[in-house]
Amino acid sequence: MQFQVEHRFVGITLADYEKLYFDEEFNTALCTTVKLERTLLKLDQQGPKLHRQVRVSPDRELPAPAAKVIGSSKIVYVEHCDYTFGSYRGTWKTISGILPDKIASSGTFSFRQDGNAVVRRVDGSVSVSVNFMINSLIEKGVVTDVEKSYQQAADFTQRWISNGGKA
Repeated sequence: MQFQVEHRFVGITLADYEKLYFDEEFNTALCTTVKLERTLLKLDQQGPKLHRQVRVSPDRELPAPAAKVIGSSKIVYVEHCDYTFGSYRGTWKTISGILPDKIASSGTFSFRQDGNAVVRRVDGSVSVSVNFMINSLIEKGVVTDVEKSYQQAADFTQRWISNGGKA
């Protein structure tokens, strides 16, 4: 199942947003706000190229039918992000801690200046293949949760920008 989210952040330049997006203090505060447990596993930057791995666990439970099929009430995954500073484009993929061969998600993200705002766009896909009768139900639930989390993250980000680095 494909998804796309796009948000505008007023009062920040493209270069400053790029720095903010990868700032650990900001990301820790952001994840607390959107109820994600987050652990930075790896941060490798060589020149303009960055590779980051973060273990993430949403602080909420899956719907009971999905939890029964996959054998867990919570999702834990490692997000892999590759980015080249100055390109304003990156890729991401997640590796699920539960059934990694049956649950996949990946995509791209980009930033662009639009007047006095920066627009962040995330394109992705979620694929589940655990039980043909409920695959689409799980995918739809994951995408709905992702879209909701990105909206909460956008609201937090705008507050952070507007308040000069505090939410």
